[in-house]
Amino acid sequence: MKNSKEELERLISEKKTLAIYIFDEEHKLFTSDVEINLVIKKIEKDLYKAVSYFFDGYEFWVEDKMELFFEGNEEKAMQKAIERWNNEPEIFMDYPIIYTNLTCELYEEEN
Repeated sequence: MKNSKEELERLISEKKTLAIYIFDEEHKLFTSDVEINLVIKKIEKDLYKAVSYFFDGYEFWVEDKMELFFEGNEEKAMQKAIERWNNEPEIFMDYPIIYTNLTCELYEEEN
């Protein structure tokens, strides 16, 4: 490891200003318990699509070209969306970032 734990945590805090990131020396990854709330929308029976997510209270919309679909009933689709978030983790300085405080809800259209 080129950088110390403290140095890695300082560097990531300069790049990612929302949330706190802790470097796990044993597993060689960063973790963060920032609140992430995923929002999925029912497309048809047993098929849901990612619509947006809230990261530390800030809302981000998922681009239509990103085809993030989740199959199964509502509960299974929400669980799959949560699992997918960390399956292809974001990388910082060659180390993955794992988020530990993920939730998911259904998109409700305003009338």
